[in-house]
Amino acid sequence: MDPNEQAQALAEQTLRSTRERLESLEALPTAEHVAVFDTLHQELSGVLGALDQGAGAPEQPRYPR
Repeated sequence: MDPNEQAQALAEQTLRSTRERLESLEALPTAEHVAVFDTLHQELSGVLGALDQGAGAPEQPRYPR
């Protein structure tokens, strides 16, 4: 897989995972939403940084898939 394909796969995986986590917010109390948003922001920033640098995949997310 070339670097562009790897970047595309990483972006798709990240988008899928982010959508799932955002959809799960409905089951959480509103007070817990901020923690989810903060975690997602950190993880998305890491992925964008890795894509900008052309590095492969960033560290694996700390949440279950």
